[in-house]
Amino acid sequence: MNNPIGNWKSTAQTVRRDLADWASARLSGQRGVDGSAEAEHLRTLRRDGFVAVEGHWPRAEALRLRDDLLKYVAHGGNREFPEGAYLRSWDGRECDQGVRRIYHVERLIDRLSAFRHDPLTRRLAAAYYGFDVHSGVLVYQHNLASNYDTRYYHVDIFDKEFKAFLYLDDVDEQNGPFTYLRGSHRAHFTRLRRQIQHRADMKSTSFAEADLGSLLQDEVKVCGPAGTLILADVRGLHRGAPQLSGARSVLVNYLYRHAGDVRIDA
Repeated sequence: MNNPIGNWKSTAQTVRRDLADWASARLSGQRGVDGSAEAEHLRTLRRDGFVAVEGHWPRAEALRLRDDLLKYVAHGGNREFPEGAYLRSWDGRECDQGVRRIYHVERLIDRLSAFRHDPLTRRLAAAYYGFDVHSGVLVYQHNLASNYDTRYYHVDIFDKEFKAFLYLDDVDEQNGPFTYLRGSHRAHFTRLRRQIQHRADMKSTSFAEADLGSLLQDEVKVCGPAGTLILADVRGLHRGAPQLSGARSVLVNYLYRHAGDVRIDA
């Protein structure tokens, strides 16, 4: 049901938090950033809303990890693992059919804890926001070649959320690269206008092409070899590009201002 008063209240709360966080981020400067390379990553992140770091993990190691994880999603379906991870297969949806996801995947493969608590990710995200961030859930996502109808541009939530992606395949424009509208993390009025509105025909955080206008001119498809790390402010407009050919595997780390594990898509 449409609740315009509730929409206005939540939007006002978002604006108040954003103003306080903006001041905190400016005061923090480059807090905790280690060296000139990280300082450049932070500048790129602040300018564009995302940054890609090739070779963050060795390519061969990333490919081996993909092969280990594919065994868990080979048969699809939904499954609860005794270790506490859980598999969800997105079938029969309007978009993103053919996606397989394992939540809290580090409970199946211990060495993935190193990516969930990656020091570079936490340093850059903390410097970007001006406050510490914490991993809520690490997800392994495998897109089948049939996932050609992906969700259009969206934000994840209207509050602050940060994501770290690690490609486990060599990704080009054909197999579903992470795609971002460069600089859209600063498109505050576009985002706030959408937060206020109610549309019965789409998800509350989705945008129509008509909403985006000139922002579409700054579309970037982030390609790179296995082992590439992508850090992104996911209040900027983004999507997974359609799978034109081939499959694609990626780790996705969800980071929040509050500590503790979260359970999503349960």
